[in-house]
Amino acid sequence: MRYKPTRINRLAQVARFLRVARLLLWTVWVIYRERRRVIRAHQRGHYEVQPNIEVLIKVLTAFRETAIKLGVLMIKLGQFLSARADLLPEQALQVLGSLQDEVPPAPFSHVVSVIEADLGKPVEQIFSMLERKATAAASLGQVHRAVLASSGEMVAVKVQRPHIEQLINTDLSTIRFVIWVITRFVDTSEFIDLMAVYREFRRTVYEEIDYLTEAANARRFREIFRDQPQIYIPRVYEEYSSKRVLVLEWIDGIKVNDYAALEAAGYARLEIARRTVEAYFFQFFEAGFFHADPHPGNIFVKSGSPPEDPVIAFVDFGMVGTLTKSMKKAMRDLFLAFVARDSQALVNALARLGFLGENANLQAIERGVELMLNQYYGMTLGEARELDLSDVTQDIEQLLYGQPFQIPAQFAFTGRAISVLAGVATGLAPEFNLIDVATPYARKFLGLSGDRLGENLQELLRYLQENGRAMLTLPQALERFITRFESGQIEIRLADPLPNGRGRRPRPGRSANSSEGRGGSLSLAVVSLAALAAGVYLLTSVHLLTAGWFCLGLAGVTVLGLLLRR
Repeated sequence: MRYKPTRINRLAQVARFLRVARLLLWTVWVIYRERRRVIRAHQRGHYEVQPNIEVLIKVLTAFRETAIKLGVLMIKLGQFLSARADLLPEQALQVLGSLQDEVPPAPFSHVVSVIEADLGKPVEQIFSMLERKATAAASLGQVHRAVLASSGEMVAVKVQRPHIEQLINTDLSTIRFVIWVITRFVDTSEFIDLMAVYREFRRTVYEEIDYLTEAANARRFREIFRDQPQIYIPRVYEEYSSKRVLVLEWIDGIKVNDYAALEAAGYARLEIARRTVEAYFFQFFEAGFFHADPHPGNIFVKSGSPPEDPVIAFVDFGMVGTLTKSMKKAMRDLFLAFVARDSQALVNALARLGFLGENANLQAIERGVELMLNQYYGMTLGEARELDLSDVTQDIEQLLYGQPFQIPAQFAFTGRAISVLAGVATGLAPEFNLIDVATPYARKFLGLSGDRLGENLQELLRYLQENGRAMLTLPQALERFITRFESGQIEIRLADPLPNGRGRRPRPGRSANSSEGRGGSLSLAVVSLAALAAGVYLLTSVHLLTAGWFCLGLAGVTVLGLLLRR
């Protein structure tokens, strides 16, 4: 008999809608109002203005308490907001950061019904043993330990909770309704793109409840780490998996935050921290595909060879992040702009990464970025090692909140993952230094080479400080000038050769208005003079032979172009 899920009655749906709508209207309005007030003040140069933390904490505390009672999507929304430093200041983020995705498990009868409905067999034919007690229960699903009847292998069986799709659709409709109401009365686009936030949240939720997608993620991670024996990804049993049921290899290990058990097993906590963080930086910088939920319940330590050699095992692959090639390219440009201390280029790179909305005030953002550059620019690698990561994170969060930034979902996941990861590593080994582990991966990502990384990085900083800004800004300024000239924003007037405004008749075969030809010739002349000046400067003042001869060659080509046009 095929399983037919019961429906939530209409009265319960209406009651939930009203409760969620009231809570969201209050929460979203306060978040928007405080951020708008702070951004407007910062745009006027009043950087001392801060959000009303007491009001934000009050509304978010109420949100957290209601989310725990309602469960399902409200817990996920709270966790989603806890990663959005563009929407909330640090103290408010901490309120939601304590929102744990742990709820009472669904009845065992529901678990059996879903398994039999999706896999098409009685549960006894699939598993010789299926534990009634859930080993983990979250808002969207729960996990039971079992033994496969066909092979005797120990597995983890993940099953969706009751009414999950209906509840998600109801809550998403409520969120969309609340956003519609607010945007009918207030234009929020300059400070918060509420619909973009909604779309990102909806996408992540639907991906997380599709266990076939999670199975594909697990297979991809297993392939990524196939040559790294210190990292273990559980096997997926595809023949026993569906959209609502996922069967994975059981990981028999110790939770990464069970410090007493780790020490009793003889594992070195510092080595566990190092391997865990290295695995994440490998995902960020090389694979471009990362596990986005690294809380301690998803990281286990198991024995390697020899037994005291720790192997890090990851579970729960519903939340993942992706960094594409174009995103990596923009991130490299972001680094170059930082080194060159060019706030305009840095803002341009942020725009390409999706951090700026269409209505963003670029001048105000550049001023905020300039203040941030002044604080950290010129810092040596040794000084960077001494930085308190929490202080740096706080400064970045203040910049994101106080300027009209909007964090794309992938980077929100990245920031949340690094923040949680830093907490896990510090808990394992307080002496652990995140910068030292990140440096070789960042060096490879940015294309730096050489064994003496510290000196190379310092040399790169000095080189780009002295010459990079000119090399970056000259082509941009020249391009802007030519564009403005050719579009008619810059006009050059020549004296009329005949009195009373009477000019010569145009030559046959040419238009009476030959501004296009004059504009093209003048553009080549400007390019030629600029390239000649840049070439002389680079050869004589800073002794950059390759760049200097390139500019002189460009000047020669443009002069030849002028002669041919004449």
